[in-house]
Order: sequence, then structure tokens, then C-alpha cells
Amino acid sequence: MPEKISILARNATLRQLQVFESIARHNSFSKAAEELHLTQPTVSMQVKKLAEILESPLFEQIGRKAHLTEAGKALYDSANNILQQLSIAEQKINHLKGFSGGSVKFTVISTAQYFVPKVIQHFAQSYPDVTIIMRVGNKESLIERINNNKDDFYLLGQPPEDLNVESSQLSVNPLAFLANSDHPLVGKQLAIQDLVNEPFLMRETGSGIRAQIEKVFEEFEFQPNIKMVLGGNEPIRLGLLQNLGITVASVPTLMEEINQGKISILNVKGFPINRHWYLAYPKGKVLSIAAEKLIELLKMEGEKLSEQAFNQFR
Repeated sequence: MPEKISILARNATLRQLQVFESIARHNSFSKAAEELHLTQPTVSMQVKKLAEILESPLFEQIGRKAHLTEAGKALYDSANNILQQLSIAEQKINHLKGFSGGSVKFTVISTAQYFVPKVIQHFAQSYPDVTIIMRVGNKESLIERINNNKDDFYLLGQPPEDLNVESSQLSVNPLAFLANSDHPLVGKQLAIQDLVNEPFLMRETGSGIRAQIEKVFEEFEFQPNIKMVLGGNEPIRLGLLQNLGITVASVPTLMEEINQGKISILNVKGFPINRHWYLAYPKGKVLSIAAEKLIELLKMEGEKLSEQAFNQFR
């Protein structure tokens, strides 16, 4: 073994490698600190100690970005490989542990968060020793987490073709025009061009559902009268309840308000547009028994959700 490698093995810590890898991936000390739940001085100190072991600077700061030096580039692939191998070992151990402790980590697209808690509650009652960690994000943040192997699995819209994942359809996710039930267009037969002057509530840039809506509008050659851009499903829901405008949204996310008669589906020719939620995880991922069981429950709930959604349009 070369001398420098033996020095590194004897003196570097896994935490230092983790900090180094995070800085390199984000090109940022502050983002690494946020991801690892550390203070920025702690992050700086960890990577400084690693640089001292190697007797070579690992980053150069240009503006607000941290860039790898040649020494940093030489270390990065090895550090990343070490951390990935440890993650794989942890997955295998969790699989052996089954339901005796351990955790299941997953991230869901914001539109899917509404039906998942019911499944988590059922799972937690059956397997109280397993910790469930669920995060919610938009399409961009999910793809980043998938690429960095942050979780056991993911719920999202159709994964991009170049994403290296195993995926399967979980549930139908129909997109329809929705409005407050007091809106004058409720109950009328409409063409999409009848809505051209209606105030429209749009999701934020980076949202997967916004990308889907824009693609559909392009196919219909429809330009909405965007009144508000709202960051998330909850502001959209509140906007509809306040009768601030109409929107195109995931019907299952507003099923409770639709059933209560507060929000209505507009009868627009060509809608609903049926999209799907997908369950995905990186190819080669070793799922724990607990993760496999939770996925099984999610698939069962997905089938029920699909049936409920279809019933809205019969």
C-alpha cells in the first residue's frame, strides 16, 4: 500500500470523508453543513484536518463556490466509493435485522404526500420498532436524492428515462380543472378555450406537476391567465377554497374537499389527463424486509386510490 494511502487509512475519519464528499457534491461548505446538520465552522475544521493529513489543499474557494483541487479530485472517487460501500453494507445488515429495529427512509413528490400517512400509520401499528423517515420534495429535489442514493425508495411522477432506477406504477393520478364549488362555471360543459380569461393558479417552477400541466397546455395550444404562482399543494388548495381562481391539479390531493362539496371538478373536454405516481429505487438497491413490507402496503393503498379517482369521473 502506498505510504500516503496508509497515512490516510490510519488518520482520516469516516466523518471527514463524509464532510469532504458533501462539500464536493454541492460545491459549497454551507450546503454541506446544512445537509449534515453541522455548523459551518465544524465542516471547515473537518476538511482542514483531512487536508493536513494529506499535506495538500482539497478545495479552492472561488466566489461562493468551493472547487476541488487536483488533490481533491484524486480523493473524491475513492471517498465516494467508500461511503457507497458502507451504505450497501448497512442495507444488507438492515435486511438481516428485518423488523427488529432499523429504519425505512423514503422521499415523496408533494402531490403524493396526502395518501402516504395512512399507510405509515398502519405500518407503525404493526411494526412499532421500525423508524419511518419520510421527506417531501418537488421533482428536482427527488432526482437529486435518487442520484445520491439518499433513501430506500421514492414516490414520484414518471421517472426520466436516463434515471438509473427500477420503477413501477403505484397509482393513477388524474389531472383535472378544479374550482371553488361556488364558481359560475361548475356544472357546465366546457372547452379549454372557454377558460382563457379565467384567473389561473399555477404551481412553482421546478414542480413536476407544473411541468406536466405546461406540457398538456402546449398540446391544447392553451395559454392560461396566470394570476398567482403558488409554492405547493396547500397554497393551491387554500386559493381554491378562497375562490381566487381555477387550476389544474391532482384530483386525489383534493379528494377530501371534493367529497365535502367545497371544491368541484370542471367538466372540460379532454380532461381529466391521466398521469401516474411511480414507486422507484436505484437499480441494485438492497431493500430491507421492513422497506419491502412498507412498499407492499403502499401498492395496496395505490390500488384503492386509483379506484376512488376513477369513480369521480364515472
